[in-house]
Amino acid sequence: MKRITAVLTVLLLALSLNAFAADVKTGLETSMKNFFKSQNLTNLVPTVTVVKKLNEPTGLYFIKISITDTKTKRSQEQYMFSDGKYIIPEIVNASNNVSIKDALVYSSTPKTNIDLSKATLFDGKKGAKNTIVVVSDFQCPYCRKAHAVLRGMLAQAKPDAAVYMIALPLAIHPKAPIYSKIFEAGLSLGKDFSDALYSTDQATDSKTDAQIVEIFAAKSGNPAKFKSLVNSKEIAAKVDAQAKYASSLGITGTPHIFFNGKGVGGFNPDMYEMAIRDMK
Repeated sequence: MKRITAVLTVLLLALSLNAFAADVKTGLETSMKNFFKSQNLTNLVPTVTVVKKLNEPTGLYFIKISITDTKTKRSQEQYMFSDGKYIIPEIVNASNNVSIKDALVYSSTPKTNIDLSKATLFDGKKGAKNTIVVVSDFQCPYCRKAHAVLRGMLAQAKPDAAVYMIALPLAIHPKAPIYSKIFEAGLSLGKDFSDALYSTDQATDSKTDAQIVEIFAAKSGNPAKFKSLVNSKEIAAKVDAQAKYASSLGITGTPHIFFNGKGVGGFNPDMYEMAIRDMK
């Protein structure tokens, strides 16, 4: 009898928590819809997902808000906190200045099964216990920051990890395609030009593709072979295939880094550190 009572108590508690979560979802979605309507933004449709109830701070839920534009068919997602009435964008622990949201976002991020055959290994060895897949654009300023920070963290932590590249040259960066080809050509000759490509200056970025190829060809050890590889259909096809694969994963911006399948979008050193710390 006592056991049945205990089970019923747990069940009722779970049902009550689910009811509160449902109220949070319904209340927020209704409030947001009413606000959008008052602003004549009826094309914006909010969806609230309650990820989990927080033990601390009490009374708050960790939520994901998705806003879909029915006209453009585009959507944006943002993780926040709420008690059902108020929306709180961030909570920082005052004792250590650490974002609670970062930890919750990372722990709740599902793993993505990355096809490593579509990526390029450039650091570590195949078969390593951990994998890091960097979706990147060599001319992207935040990708450049992410590369430097990640290099430093890996050098310090020394996890058993293989680092792969998936090139996603963005249209706003005109030299990104040639930099991706130079990267692939260099690796084919045993040269990792990633550090140099991420640190090019404005003077280099303003040169013609041919002039940039000449700069790296001189460092390749085999200029003729290097230039042949850069201009080959094989490398062009590989860079194009990687960009298409990144798009198929739903990635539209860089950097986007997968740590053992868990994706971290944007430049977020705190989450990088968290992910590397989880690597055994």
